Amino acid sequence: MAARKVWFHVDVNSAFLSWSALRLLQKGETLDLRTVPSAVGGNEEKRHGVVLAKSQAAKKYGIHTGESLFSARLKCPDLIVTPPDFDWYVQCSKGLIAILNDYSPVVEQFSIDEAFVEMTGSEGLFGPPVQAADALRERVLRELGFTVNVGVSVNRLLAKTASDFEKPNRTHTLWPEEVPQKLWPLPVGNLFGVGPSAVRTLDALGIRTVGDLAHADPEVLRGAFGVRGDSLRRHANGIEGTPLGKREVRDNSYGNSVTLPQDLTRPEQADATLLALSESVAGRLRTDGKTARVVTVQLVDNLFRRTSHQTVLANPTNTTETIYQTARKLIRQMWPHRPVRLVGVTAEKTSADQFEQLDLFTDARHSDKQEKLDRAADALRSRFGDKAVVRARLLDPADKPVTPGALSAAKARDKRKKGQ
Repeated sequence: MAARKVWFHVDVNSAFLSWSALRLLQKGETLDLRTVPSAVGGNEEKRHGVVLAKSQAAKKYGIHTGESLFSARLKCPDLIVTPPDFDWYVQCSKGLIAILNDYSPVVEQFSIDEAFVEMTGSEGLFGPPVQAADALRERVLRELGFTVNVGVSVNRLLAKTASDFEKPNRTHTLWPEEVPQKLWPLPVGNLFGVGPSAVRTLDALGIRTVGDLAHADPEVLRGAFGVRGDSLRRHANGIEGTPLGKREVRDNSYGNSVTLPQDLTRPEQADATLLALSESVAGRLRTDGKTARVVTVQLVDNLFRRTSHQTVLANPTNTTETIYQTARKLIRQMWPHRPVRLVGVTAEKTSADQFEQLDLFTDARHSDKQEKLDRAADALRSRFGDKAVVRARLLDPADKPVTPGALSAAKARDKRKKGQ
């Protein structure tokens, strides 16, 4: 008889806040931000003035992720705010994944602060699932200094739902036989994939709990959501359709995005930002000895509507100029009718191939020269800092360079499995 599947969903508690607190403690600070009302937030003058993460103490004041820092301070005048450090967050994330890899050969990173781990048949090594999950939590805290929640079930969907139960530093199970007791009484918005718009639609249908959705008329759901209605009903019954973690391996994707100081109304205004992003992405590709075959550009307009376009390159590349020129073409094809507030560039479908197949129309000397220039610039930046070499096109009127390092406040997405 086949063993029952066992999946863990490991989720860092208040990841950005916890990681920032840990970093400050390592630098000699005596106050642990996790113990007081605090938040991670961006620069309000540069349009990053929102709460990215908050402590449990801040949560008690009604502060929530995504609200403005101005609003958060009205709720808690003594709120301590620290800026994000995404390079450090990536290090913490990699440390977590390294530990998870000791527990299973199947680790699927879902985002920078969460991952799925298949633990089927591992009882002989780590004991029963709950015991193994507890040991995992204790090891993460002992070795890395932050806490995680672990959800345990037979599939990723239920494991992820379980990890969202009481926090922090808890292990929760949600086996299929526990679904009626633990899942169905929850508000329908707690179900993975049910956003605010879907909640409003379901509420209009009289569906307010996950249990209501689990027992809803399939035809009614199809009428409201199309084929997605069937998927929502399955999820409410704990049945996983397309596995949540089955995405493109993040090691196959390198990306950066940045929220702009001002909305842009024309694609030409984004060229300098695209170049800086392309420089950052291409530089990381070269550092890791990889080339990419697909370039993707992502835009978010001032109503927070997200769009993306991608193209497959004729040959894999890691040169800044190729990625930048491709991104320029894409952004002109997809520019929305509304002003743009965020731009992102991603290089995907990577490999370790370090050759470029030239066609009859490619100038081999130019290609070789471009590669040498990129590598020389990389070496100088590595030794002397990001501002050691700055492209003329990235100098603003005040002669302040927009460097790849200046984008560290952007949400860097070294993707391990999917396409940020």
